[in-house]
Amino acid sequence: MKQKTIKSGVKNIKKQFHHFIFVLLLFMIGCSPEEKKQDNVLYNVGISEAFGQDVNVNISEIAEGKIEYVPLDSDKKYLLAQNPDFYLNGNEIIAFAKNQIYVFDRTSGRFLREIGHYGNDPGGYNKVVQTFPFDEEKKLVYTSGWDPKSYYRYSADGSFSDKVTAYSIDKEGDIMDNVFGEIVTSIAPLNDTCFVGYVWNIDGKQEAKLIVFNENNHRIKIFPQYNHFDYDIKRDGISVYGWNAKYYQLDNQLHFYERFTDTVYTVSMDTLLPKFVLNSGETSTTNATDYTKSKGEVPFLPIENIFESNRYLFFKIRKPKENFESEYYYGYFDKKSQITKVSNSIGGFENDINNFIPFRFVSSNQNNEIVGYYDAYEVKLWFDENPDKSAELPEEFQKLKNIKETDNPVVMIAKLKE
Repeated sequence: MKQKTIKSGVKNIKKQFHHFIFVLLLFMIGCSPEEKKQDNVLYNVGISEAFGQDVNVNISEIAEGKIEYVPLDSDKKYLLAQNPDFYLNGNEIIAFAKNQIYVFDRTSGRFLREIGHYGNDPGGYNKVVQTFPFDEEKKLVYTSGWDPKSYYRYSADGSFSDKVTAYSIDKEGDIMDNVFGEIVTSIAPLNDTCFVGYVWNIDGKQEAKLIVFNENNHRIKIFPQYNHFDYDIKRDGISVYGWNAKYYQLDNQLHFYERFTDTVYTVSMDTLLPKFVLNSGETSTTNATDYTKSKGEVPFLPIENIFESNRYLFFKIRKPKENFESEYYYGYFDKKSQITKVSNSIGGFENDINNFIPFRFVSSNQNNEIVGYYDAYEVKLWFDENPDKSAELPEEFQKLKNIKETDNPVVMIAKLKE
């Protein structure tokens, strides 16, 4: 009797085990290999070909519905420095400029608060970053600390959150050959506990492109740097640009682009997976030293900004000219149609929705909205030069006629097509 019970028990265990394996297989199949294939698609973005077509790009090609215009509070205490960036945080607009992180109301443009403050004191940051300034999902703002290895994070409500330290590793060998060592110039969150850091490849000798780290482990993973070149500090000097790497998030995935290269990657703990190949000229890669020595005259269109929405990849490019006197143009790649378009106007995308000022973008958000802006003097100039068009604008736009050249920018927000 006892033996029968044991056999019966073993049979039940086997049945349960087989059932578990069956369910596990179903689960694995249910994880959608098709979805993974879709994630692994490599898109070819024909930037130089599109730029050569010399066509207008209309904002209605990518956006639908009305465009919001938000003139920002222009009290002298809140005036922004030149070349700001703007990000949306729900009903708020976060403005990033030199030594300034200001929050404005999205509807009225009223100043709400400052996030952190510039200063070498408790809670003060050293520099506003261009690489990954705002984590929309976690509502955190990133800045550089006063220690070159440190980054300070602030909550979007304005308070100090924490400090993140990206530890570099000294290389062995002749100190003159490794005068720069390893310098991590930007970071971004990979998940709830880990970060990635970009290693500045200033001397062409760096072994790492990206490092993965957390508080307890300074080197979890290294993604190698394959772009090596000849460099001599006495001969070549030091070339410094506003950013060396760009990060953005989409669908809980981190994406990465290294300046003067031709590929956008999706970053995970284990892989650096190419997602977009940017075909922007005869060659799409160089290095900061050669770019500086050529005074910006390179046989391709350098990328100055890049980010992605559900359907589109957006990019801002520089048209090379002598002595860096370049012009900037705006374009997009439609993942759905596989079409690339670049505006033939430095003003941005033509505004065929309401025949107002063109649209120049700076960022997008998780709500599938795109953000742009025009400086106040440009808005005033448009009204001065377009009296007939301005007379036909809706009443809500007429208040912008009174803008002063020295006022804060006017932020533009549009809903993107799915």
